[in-house]
Amino acid sequence: MLAPGDVIDSRYEVIAPLAEGGMGAVYRARRTLLGDEVAIKVVLQDAPTFASRERFLRESRVAASLRHPSIVSILDFDMPEQGDPYLVMELLSGPSLREEIDVRGRLEPADVRRIVPSICAALQLAHAHGVVHRDIKPANIVAHDYEAGQRVYKLVDFGIANLREAAATETRLTGTHQFVGTVAYASPEQISGREVDARTDVYALAAVVFEMLTGRMPFVGADVMEIVTAQMSSEVPRVKMLRPDLPEWIDAAVAKGLARDPADRWPSASAFGTALCGESDAQATRTSFSVAIVAPMLTSTYDMGERLGPGRLGSDVYRGLHRALGHPVAIRILESAAHPNWAAARERFLREAKALQIGHESIIQVRDYGEEPGLVYLVTDLIDGPSVRSVLKDEGAIAWPRLRPLLLQLFEAVRQLHRRKALICGMSPEIMRIRLAEVPDDSENVPEDDRLMISTAGIWSSQDLLATLHDRTLRGMSIEDVELRYIAPELLTGGGIDPRSDIFTIGVLAYEMSTGKLPYDGHSMPELLGRMLAGVPADPRTLADALPDVVAAAILRALRPAPADRFPNVREFSAALGDRRR
Repeated sequence: MLAPGDVIDSRYEVIAPLAEGGMGAVYRARRTLLGDEVAIKVVLQDAPTFASRERFLRESRVAASLRHPSIVSILDFDMPEQGDPYLVMELLSGPSLREEIDVRGRLEPADVRRIVPSICAALQLAHAHGVVHRDIKPANIVAHDYEAGQRVYKLVDFGIANLREAAATETRLTGTHQFVGTVAYASPEQISGREVDARTDVYALAAVVFEMLTGRMPFVGADVMEIVTAQMSSEVPRVKMLRPDLPEWIDAAVAKGLARDPADRWPSASAFGTALCGESDAQATRTSFSVAIVAPMLTSTYDMGERLGPGRLGSDVYRGLHRALGHPVAIRILESAAHPNWAAARERFLREAKALQIGHESIIQVRDYGEEPGLVYLVTDLIDGPSVRSVLKDEGAIAWPRLRPLLLQLFEAVRQLHRRKALICGMSPEIMRIRLAEVPDDSENVPEDDRLMISTAGIWSSQDLLATLHDRTLRGMSIEDVELRYIAPELLTGGGIDPRSDIFTIGVLAYEMSTGKLPYDGHSMPELLGRMLAGVPADPRTLADALPDVVAAAILRALRPAPADRFPNVREFSAALGDRRR
């Protein structure tokens, strides 16, 4: 046993013990050079041999390579010639799932949906790398609370259980009391010494979920042998026998995970996780598993939260958290399978990411972007506030006193983009958000205006647009692309694009925001284009009689079909609305 003040390998000073188990002990420690705190697990092993030392080092290297927000990060490891093997891990701040179950007795299906799918995603990544955990139990699922208030559950002890494999089955079953808990989650093939694979982890996690929902292990007994006998011969228990209030789908999902024959279980951790989410969240869960498997660099930096909704080009948007900084972010991911013209969609996506690297308070800031096999991703600040679309849907047209500062903010942001040769062509209310102003406690202070936040659509040419349109849109069957209604007619006819095309887009947005209606619409692209080229939208004052005359006139000029008849730049458009700033 180590004591506070002991130093390991001249680099790690022990602060205090954290836990002790059958495989060793965990300590809080300080890295003497960096000064930060870590967790060190010292693995107890009698008379280590050369083979066992090599096995430990090999397993530790594999475990350290698993980068996932729901797998504890291994920072260092060693097996000294004199002394016990040890691993240095990130220090987790929250309780283990074992502690939570002991305190609460049993958890709810909502807790399972909140905790377990991310663990399944972590296991899926490990299994894809050929790594089986072999010792999943509530004590090895530990929470970590980030400064931003988000709690993430992480798997610990990857690779440690493999050190037991050289021991005889009898030794494992008659070992220390601490191993009783492990046996209760071990699969039948693991107990009988047969070959194990990813389905062993599925079984163990199903046993954990059983205990989360019922407050007891699936198989119980007075000692290890009674537990093993029940596992090998008794009927697989059902959670609804102990919790009749639970839905059928979660009962069936857990029972399938606990099947005695591996062939009868869920074929993968991801399939089990999807089943635990229920039908309503199945698509979002499958997407998050896919991301975890194919984007290890992304998920090694950011914790992936819930899916916020769809994005452009078939992408998905997730709530996220920068693990090191604790900064909330939005993560937009476009997978190659989501778009039939992947090359064009990828080009648009990355162009947007590059264009948004502009420091302006109304332009959503890009924190990161990149590409991994089969996907591209974009990380931006997370804007707490509604989209313009949701405001129009929930509240109707925006009154001019509130709309005016929002439009002036839009003009200033677009001006900055134009200076960088970037365009907003195709921007729609779906991708514009309003960061709501905080009302001050002191009534004498005047609150600041709401802030309009924008991004671009990545369209810089008619080819960018046409190459990424849906098939049904191109064939004139229907309009499947929302952005089409906000794009100047010259692009729809294959013509050139310049800042006057953005004037048209702003005109459509201003018209819709002030009236709640689109100036032009149609059931197909030819119908929409015909109405745009006719250039006769209804006067916005017929829909919003409080709109100033000069504003209505400026919006109608911006909507003219010929670029030469519009405002030449956003500065003149802004001035026509009464903005005298220069």
